[in-house]
Amino acid sequence: MHWCSRQSLSDTRHGRTGYSVREFQSRTFQTTFRRRDCLDLKPLDPRLLRRSRAVRRHLISSVALGAATAVLVIATSWFVAELVAIRFASSALTALPLAILAAYLVRAVVAWVHGVISERASTRVKEDLRNEVVDDLVDPRRLGPRPSSSQLITLLGPGMNAFDGYIGRFLPQLGLALVVPIAVIVAVGLTDPLSALIIVLTLPLIGIFMALVGLMTSDKVERRWAAMERLGRHFADVLDGLIVFKVFGRRQEVGIKVIGHKHRRESMAALRIAFLSTFVLELVATISVALVAVSIGLRVVDGELELAPAMFVLLLAPEAYLPVRRVGILFHDSQEGATAAAQLLDVLEHPHHDGTIGAPSEPVAISFNSVRVTYPERTTPALELGSARIEAGEKVAVFGPSGSGKSTAMSILLGFEKPDEGAVTVADTDLFQLDPAAWRKRIAWVPQVPRLVAGTLIENIVLGTPEATEADALTAMADVGLDDFDTNRVLNESSHDVSAGERRRIALARALVRVRVGGAWLVLLDEPTAGLDAEREHQIVEAFSQLGTTLVLVSHRAETLAMVDRVISLTESEVPA
Repeated sequence: MHWCSRQSLSDTRHGRTGYSVREFQSRTFQTTFRRRDCLDLKPLDPRLLRRSRAVRRHLISSVALGAATAVLVIATSWFVAELVAIRFASSALTALPLAILAAYLVRAVVAWVHGVISERASTRVKEDLRNEVVDDLVDPRRLGPRPSSSQLITLLGPGMNAFDGYIGRFLPQLGLALVVPIAVIVAVGLTDPLSALIIVLTLPLIGIFMALVGLMTSDKVERRWAAMERLGRHFADVLDGLIVFKVFGRRQEVGIKVIGHKHRRESMAALRIAFLSTFVLELVATISVALVAVSIGLRVVDGELELAPAMFVLLLAPEAYLPVRRVGILFHDSQEGATAAAQLLDVLEHPHHDGTIGAPSEPVAISFNSVRVTYPERTTPALELGSARIEAGEKVAVFGPSGSGKSTAMSILLGFEKPDEGAVTVADTDLFQLDPAAWRKRIAWVPQVPRLVAGTLIENIVLGTPEATEADALTAMADVGLDDFDTNRVLNESSHDVSAGERRRIALARALVRVRVGGAWLVLLDEPTAGLDAEREHQIVEAFSQLGTTLVLVSHRAETLAMVDRVISLTESEVPA
């Protein structure tokens, strides 16, 4: 059971972390309440079975240990039934008490082994999935939007912790529920067909009630999970804008309190249904066993059934219902883990680059041919571009209103997003036939909100170009107006110790080093000169132009548009009537 979400590409690609209240509410609704389209009530996601060898081994061992448990249950019941029959006949006791004791000891050992294997499997699955998610996020061949950081924190933190209930307890019990009832029904059928028929007719009732309860519980669990992620998103957003809130005297305690209260309310609603559903399953199982007991008692009194087989069936009947009841009880404990597993698998399932052709080492023409990109959460295309050609060494500006697809066009050039229709060619070769790692080595990218790493100024400027020297960094610093900065200055990853303009100039210096030393020839700039004066802006654009690069920049400033050779105008798609 899972619900799907999709994060806006431009936010994750270009480092955007702050939203307006209306935008935040819209995104929260889109990413947390699009559940009905993705609801799937499978106890075990087939994708998890395909991906995880540990889960496959765990299921095989669960079935094997379940078979051993079934044999021991039948043997123990037979020993006890024979012992009672012997005592009623006043016959001498044999070695049956020792056999019963041995059978219970072996059952305890099997249960202990099952528990140990389950816990180890849960730990291994969590470790494997964490590693796989991290490897996938840094995979250069990954296509499509990255998940938001708050979603990842929720999934890899509380979500992974819930795997103990799902992998460690629910799946082993599911193995027992598949094996033990069948074995018990066969044993009872060979002894008393009528009792076996009653069990066969009443056992599905537990499954029916479990399905009905599951339909109710799934919605509650999804709401609780959505409330948890919404709380995380809101808290992260508050932290991101904490300085602004403090300056303008906006207090956020009320908002956090309201969202926290929603989370508590949804948690209590899920727990209430869990307790009520447990009572329903116990009631159905008790009534079913009572039907078997009444039938056996009447036939024993009438002399139609001997005491030993009657006791054997009476002892076995509850064992047919017990594993299924336990599955119902553990179902609620497993749902957070199942939801987290489904969402993690959603993160891992996306298109990949399959290109292997080397990227051109010199500037070549780039063409957009009837390109169209759509997102599921949008009613209009994110980008529609009929035909556009960027010549080698040309300076081109991409201009258009908000929502017209400027950032999407940049993401396509970076190889992060693949068009749904049309194609982008690089020297008559489809962009997505190129090796993505080789192609990105030819790109110098400055996003709208550049990111820094913890380290010195020089380390930040040569980031991504390991062969660059300090002299290369100093030259780039002079070009962007950072020559008065202390080169040994240690920067914070949060970028709070530099201004927005300084951070942007550091990113521009990084791009210059990548062009001069790293061999990049395609420069992508997303509003790179905001906060810079006209003279400095002209100096930076000319610096890239003199290096013979192909320059593609997104800008709304008239001064910037006047510096380029050509402007590609994008228009916002209209909602069809």
